[in-house]
Amino acid sequence: MTVKCASAVTIKILPRLTLEPGTKVYGAPGSYLAILRGSQIFANGTATAPVVFTSLQRTNLRPGLWGGIVINGNAPINNCKPGASVCEAENEGIKNDPPKFGGNNPTESSGSLKYVRIEYAGFELSKDNELNGLTFYGVGSGTEVDGISVLYSADDGVEVFGGTVNLRRIVIVNPDDDGLDWDMGWTGKAQFVYIETNNGTEDSNGIEADNLKSPMTAEPRSNPTLSNVTIVAKNASNARLFNGILLRRGTGGQLHNFIVTGTFNVSCVNIDDQETFRNAGVATAAGVEQTGLKMVNSIVNCAGGKNFEDKADDLFAVSSWFNGANKSANLLVDPMLKGRLPAENSPAVGAGSVPQVSGPWQFTKVDYVGAFSPYEDEDWSAGWSGL
Repeated sequence: MTVKCASAVTIKILPRLTLEPGTKVYGAPGSYLAILRGSQIFANGTATAPVVFTSLQRTNLRPGLWGGIVINGNAPINNCKPGASVCEAENEGIKNDPPKFGGNNPTESSGSLKYVRIEYAGFELSKDNELNGLTFYGVGSGTEVDGISVLYSADDGVEVFGGTVNLRRIVIVNPDDDGLDWDMGWTGKAQFVYIETNNGTEDSNGIEADNLKSPMTAEPRSNPTLSNVTIVAKNASNARLFNGILLRRGTGGQLHNFIVTGTFNVSCVNIDDQETFRNAGVATAAGVEQTGLKMVNSIVNCAGGKNFEDKADDLFAVSSWFNGANKSANLLVDPMLKGRLPAENSPAVGAGSVPQVSGPWQFTKVDYVGAFSPYEDEDWSAGWSGL
């Protein structure tokens, strides 16, 4: 099935949008797809027949040729007026009658996205007001997300504003800004995430992680659990590739089994803002003990030794936090990647340990660090993702 969107398409309360395997949706300039609270999208492709969202323009392909996908849910966020009975906010990036998102239902379902590829999407309406490749606004854990590829987006690849949505098998390649961006109290989970950033035109980070700009202590505090993530930059001549991971504005997070490597100009891993440091760890005589923001079983190796940005006025050195007084099992070694997969003799192989979590969504048990095993026949991104 082929669908052409000449302008913005909004799925409102009650309707559901169903897209069968192999469907191609073509977006014209200025168009986007918005799913409002109470509505659902079921875009369920397969590994051999993905659902593809791409540009109607088929020449001079580049980021920003259409607006991407926006999904609004009823799950908790932290950006609202004090004392509000329902914490909700308005979308950024949608000018006329912007839809609201957020609510009191952490397990709500906005549908399912499986084996979906999104290409050449996103655009900036004004400063700090953008559409991304794929945006989750207050989306709940009942939403199934398994197999998403976002290629060449004009802003972020995937941005998560609060909510509890869980993500599995995510590919993000060459966004103009950040790969994965979270804020407003996201407390979901993610496993098997590959982020490659080479063509950033803004202050590009593999992951940019926030709680809230003000107050940085807003609750629920961003505290997602991520496992098996690879972040790589391969363009040494691009000065706009800033950090592999930027943790700021009070965010929490449980980061397991990461590989961060390549040609980032500031650092592989960076922490900003004193409130983030206060949440991240406590300096002890034995070193920095990681607390509300942890990174464990991970490998960092950036060109020119730019692994961390340690600044004199920070509460403690980021490098001391990474090394962790509480036995973080992190390594500063070459992960030995062959393309996106590690070599069979890579230190990433056999070094992983997935986190234990409660609830129906569980991490797949694997023993490697990073997004992929060393074996090509286990490459979950093959074919459908466009890599």
